[in-house]
Amino acid sequence: MAAGTRNVRIFVSEQCFDLLVDAMAAFSKQTRRFQTMRMTVQAACSRLKPHGISNFELEEFLAEYPIEGDIRIHLEVTPAWSVDYDLMRAKVKEISDKSGSDKSIVPFAVYLAVKHNLL
Repeated sequence: MAAGTRNVRIFVSEQCFDLLVDAMAAFSKQTRRFQTMRMTVQAACSRLKPHGISNFELEEFLAEYPIEGDIRIHLEVTPAWSVDYDLMRAKVKEISDKSGSDKSIVPFAVYLAVKHNLL
């Protein structure tokens, strides 16, 4: 593991898992290259940088996608994109009373990117 690389392990619901898998497939088809979950989440975080995030969008996401689940996902956050990932976490903390936990940030970032046609 490279210096500054974080390994994030989260457990998500089936609905969040389906969201992530569908986004990876759509992103792969769009780019005509296989995209991993890391690549998909990285692109979502990067492309969401200039966009504002509202508490309404977060509440809308949480109403549609329960977070808690037993599907384990591993995500490697490297220094090359950790700033974008941490910015997304900070935005969520800023707009809500949510802690900005990894298990909500990962699917929420992908949800927003899909919703705004950024992937």
